[in-house]
Amino acid sequence: MRWRSTLLCGLLATTLGTSACLMPTRGTPVFVDSFAGDYWSGEGLLVEVSPDQKQCRVALRDSALIVREEWVACTSVHPRRGR
Repeated sequence: MRWRSTLLCGLLATTLGTSACLMPTRGTPVFVDSFAGDYWSGEGLLVEVSPDQKQCRVALRDSALIVREEWVACTSVHPRRGR
């Protein structure tokens, strides 16, 4: 099942000329709480913080392994520590 999603993502990126399968090269590694959205993994990248520091823009993979950038509450975003 996972290889199908990966193949579909690769075909989508080739067809549309987008990088929907690749995480952005910029950003700080973070973990986002599951109640902030429906994501395949809570591990993502913090891309931007709003001026009032209440909303954070994060890049995460959804259940189809497509990378989405969305605004979530900064209270849901936590630093990811090395293992």
